Amino acid sequence: MKPLAHGRYLGWALCAWVLCLGAMAGAQTADPSVVGQWGPVKEWPVPAVHAHLLPTGKVLFFSEWDAGDDGPYLWDPTVDRLQQLTPPGFNIFCAGHSFLADGRLLIAGGHIMDDHGLPDAVLFDPFTLQWTRLPDMDKGRWYPTNTTLPNGEVLVVAGGTEDGVANTIPEVWSPATNSWRKLTGASRLLPYYPWMFVAPNGQVLMVGAEATSQWLSTSGTGAWSPGPRSRYGHKRGYGSAVMYDVGKVMIIGGDSPPTNSAEVIDLNQATPAWRAVAPMSYVRRQHNTTLLPDGTVLVTGGHSGAVLDDPGSPRYETELWNPRTETWSQLASMGAYRGYHGVTVLLPDGRVLSAGSRRVKTMQVFSPPYLFKGERPVILSAPETFGYGQGFTVSTNRAESITQVTLVRLPSVTHAFDENQRFLRMAFRAGSGNLSVTAPSSPNVAPPGHYMMFLVDGRGVPSVAKIIRLGGPVTPPPPPPPPPPGEKVVVGFGSSWKYDDRNVDPGAAWVSPGYDDSGWRVGAAQLGYGDGDEKTVLRKTVPLQPSVYFRKTFVVDGVVEAAALEVLFDDGLAVWVNGRQVYSRNVGSTAHSAYATASGENSRAEASLPPDAFVKGTNTLAVMVKQSSSSSSDVSFDLELSLSVSGGDDPTASLKVERPNGGERFQAGTAERIQWLGHGEGSESVDLEYSTDGGGTWKSIARGVADTGSYDWLVPAEASTNALVRITDSRMSEVRDVSDAPFTLSNAATYVAIAFGGSWRFDDGNVDPGPAWTSASFDDSAWRSGPGQLGYGDSDEHTVLRRTRPAQPSVYFRKKLTLPDTAVGARLKVLHDDGFVLWVNGRPVTSRNVGSTAHSAYATASGENSLYEADIDASAFVAGENTLAVMVKQRSADSSDVSFDLELRITRP
Repeated sequence: MKPLAHGRYLGWALCAWVLCLGAMAGAQTADPSVVGQWGPVKEWPVPAVHAHLLPTGKVLFFSEWDAGDDGPYLWDPTVDRLQQLTPPGFNIFCAGHSFLADGRLLIAGGHIMDDHGLPDAVLFDPFTLQWTRLPDMDKGRWYPTNTTLPNGEVLVVAGGTEDGVANTIPEVWSPATNSWRKLTGASRLLPYYPWMFVAPNGQVLMVGAEATSQWLSTSGTGAWSPGPRSRYGHKRGYGSAVMYDVGKVMIIGGDSPPTNSAEVIDLNQATPAWRAVAPMSYVRRQHNTTLLPDGTVLVTGGHSGAVLDDPGSPRYETELWNPRTETWSQLASMGAYRGYHGVTVLLPDGRVLSAGSRRVKTMQVFSPPYLFKGERPVILSAPETFGYGQGFTVSTNRAESITQVTLVRLPSVTHAFDENQRFLRMAFRAGSGNLSVTAPSSPNVAPPGHYMMFLVDGRGVPSVAKIIRLGGPVTPPPPPPPPPPGEKVVVGFGSSWKYDDRNVDPGAAWVSPGYDDSGWRVGAAQLGYGDGDEKTVLRKTVPLQPSVYFRKTFVVDGVVEAAALEVLFDDGLAVWVNGRQVYSRNVGSTAHSAYATASGENSRAEASLPPDAFVKGTNTLAVMVKQSSSSSSDVSFDLELSLSVSGGDDPTASLKVERPNGGERFQAGTAERIQWLGHGEGSESVDLEYSTDGGGTWKSIARGVADTGSYDWLVPAEASTNALVRITDSRMSEVRDVSDAPFTLSNAATYVAIAFGGSWRFDDGNVDPGPAWTSASFDDSAWRSGPGQLGYGDSDEHTVLRRTRPAQPSVYFRKKLTLPDTAVGARLKVLHDDGFVLWVNGRPVTSRNVGSTAHSAYATASGENSLYEADIDASAFVAGENTLAVMVKQRSADSSDVSFDLELRITRP
């Protein structure tokens, strides 16, 4: 394995402050000791999609899509300086990552294309800034999760393979043996980037995003067993999870449309069960949760849309959860959108880095309120390392004021989840100018590795952290020498190969890129038999096979200028690149039945290969290994390929339609949002088209639309059950995408104008909004919003409302609705608990169980999750914009639940 040496420093200029008007204005005028303070938004060279706090106190981050092949960056928060590093030799975007006990970062998997992952793995040494390639995993992984185990090994689960199918077999990396172990007894289809935590019992619990938790034992070949089901009961896709104390986990937000609900579980209990806690103020997905030194949980960013990424529905608001009171508080709003591909990282000085999002090359730092409450404790001295259960002394300037000594494991964050997180408090006793502290007693509650140690005083003010190592001294093996300058290892020794050892002639086409090798087995090199040093033992046939076949694909992102091959073989071999033979040794004939011309007992050879044999994109390497005779006792094979590539910094762009993507129903005359994702650097604009005949002909929607990811389309007066939308890069016509399946364009007389599950603005603050709240001109911009069902108390809510004590008598909802023309009929369905009144454009049109619309009046009867259905007066609606206002009332001050959702069908002339 060859590490890559560290790279160069980049000078970079700080841009002018970029402020989110309104959000930042509020942050500047509010008391920072109450709401904290966001710093300026600054430009970075690339979006920070994967971010890691290193034991040195610096932040390593790397980018998205094809830019994952480029060198990562190192940010020093103490001096605000960037340094670009040499790349590791493969695309590490969409990999999994966590820290080993010695502080090195293990990165597993990577990016080929969407849903297709690499089997590669690498270690990054934060002290030498060098990369060390590891043996490949058995199969590729795209969107996997790493979890450092109590014994220092690393569990890697989930992700998409090279072939774009789910990788169902977990693998465990053992630093002691420098090898992977497959958990073949634990095959399971998992979501991308599952939320995994080591529990106090030593097992690993997957808490999401699926509704039912799952226990995983990593002993032997592994085994899954069912865990408790969440109260929310739905998949929390692109929500987030955090272990906020020993054995205590919170899951929060996510789903489509998103929820604001939150749940906690205590894994220290004999029978752990999920328990609902107070919801966030805002529905979110793609948000980040960050552990703070005082044990609180910071929630930032995300969006309120139903699609993967929705910059048009940003959540700038910042919220803080207090685990001791299980309550939320509002903090200063951030100044930039952070959604899909956004990250947050707790820094040693107690600030929080917020950065990234799809194509967003900015960062911003948040200073929590505790940094504005006066003098901070100072750690004067403390040990660098300590063992489990060990007592040690920390010298400090304010020993008598300290109420907590906390450990926060170094963050390693991507896709709204910190794969390395852990928070715990250590027992201590205050003395004169020092603290006598006792380390955690078990690696089950604190896996070995580096942590930030904070001293926190009675005001919640933390010291600057000292980064310590828990688990005793660890001496990493010295790294091997780096490869020659300019070279990149694209296939390393120890990589996985597909192979055919059946003693069957595969035919002449086996060397070509298009050959179907799906039936071949897969194994990591060294491959062979007879020597006892094989990673994958091949079969030895009778009579002895003269030839064994190997294939592997890899990606080249530019023009190959030079290629270097190093091979281990026994007895002869021949090598093909993309069907062209480029090298052979001891092979006179490539016929299956021919033997090698000489014996090459575990021989090594090096050679230069013709650069023009390689192409930009996917390449196929095919190798034939031959025995020297029918009585040969062994066979061996391994290979390393290094390339010098130019022009590899121009990412390939791609587009993906998100909405409409099949099954939707768009009504003529209404405004519907088209949404898409752009991958790679992309262009500045796109062209939008639609088809009503399944793609036979296309009509323009708009051209030169800014590539923001969304466009509001006024649906034409056409009818089709076979409609599609196409999005094309304005500069590169080959970069395009079409809806995966047809959707419906409707010009029908009766249609669903508002569907159940739609989003509503709401006010649940138990304050009378005044008589004007039902009018179109009422300013509801300060109201929150969320999708139905809205309410509390039943655990079936998408948006959980605030519950006051005594129960608020009235909750208020508003929604704008645009109709293409006047309505001649309107039919309503309302899910409610207990009573409701509906106004259309300020005019009351229907009600149930309501005697008085005064804020303080309760409903006249109980309607326990009742469904009301009736025709209402259609003349209340107008062509154009309409305002619906709904008041939902409780039955009494001790009412335990409230519910609301609504469907409206309109009949047009």
